[in-house]
Amino acid sequence: MTNPFSVLLSLYYKESPAFLRQSLDSIFRQTLLPSEVILVKDGPLTAKLDETIEEYALRYPQLKIIPLAKNGGLGKALNEGLKYCSYDLVARMDTDDISKPDRFEKQIKIFQEHPELDVVGAWIEEFEGDTSKVTSIRKLPEQPSEIYEYGKKRSPINHPV
Repeated sequence: MTNPFSVLLSLYYKESPAFLRQSLDSIFRQTLLPSEVILVKDGPLTAKLDETIEEYALRYPQLKIIPLAKNGGLGKALNEGLKYCSYDLVARMDTDDISKPDRFEKQIKIFQEHPELDVVGAWIEEFEGDTSKVTSIRKLPEQPSEIYEYGKKRSPINHPV
């Protein structure tokens, strides 16, 4: 697979360093690694978050840190981060999301097989505390006609909250 792609995340001071570690580990342990990871620091962070970011930036040169002087919220931070993404394909994650090890491989393959697509989503497993204790699975339609109908009332793309 040769499609280069970016991963875009935004981080603000209330996030957990432990969750950030799990999220970044899930990115850098993928069966298909991203070409770059853009991490937007949405305003000043805690010392622990900054330490975690520095540790990962030293280990993974594809991690690019974009600092913002003040917190502007997720939408503004992501819009700014998109300016730094070098590739047309951008995978989105929150800094408390944990991706399955083959997420990117599967999604890039879909784009290769269907170049007419603009967006690819995924089902998500929700858990509390321990990732092995799944409390629910948010499934969404997969076929274009089903996505179209579903999209009339709700977003057909999962975004964890």
